[in-house]
Amino acid sequence: MYNKNLQTLLKHIGHHGNRFNIVVASHNEESISLTINKMQEYGIGQQDGTVFFAQLLGMCDQVSYALGQAGYLIYKSLPIGNIEEVMPYLSRRAMENRAVLHGARREQQLLWGEFKRRMKLATTSK
Repeated sequence: MYNKNLQTLLKHIGHHGNRFNIVVASHNEESISLTINKMQEYGIGQQDGTVFFAQLLGMCDQVSYALGQAGYLIYKSLPIGNIEEVMPYLSRRAMENRAVLHGARREQQLLWGEFKRRMKLATTSK
């Protein structure tokens, strides 16, 4: 249902330009990929200010970084409060999208690979 609604909104943005804006607040890689494909299909520019992506800081950061490097507009959300206030919220978000939990291992592998790449660059550039 989410992706169907997302497609409808993107179609409206594609046809009516700056009259509509959307924040795709999702950690779901399928929804993000769909958004990128539909933006291209409907001629929506990455930087035109009509489509933004948003994720929680620390969740799917590898996706956020890739989007930013590709030129998309991205926000990271940081819940603020004491532990009793923010943990229920963060727990619900993680339970809603179990792919986030599976993505943590993938993210760790990507970060480790990037670390090794940078270390190799640092040692070969001397």
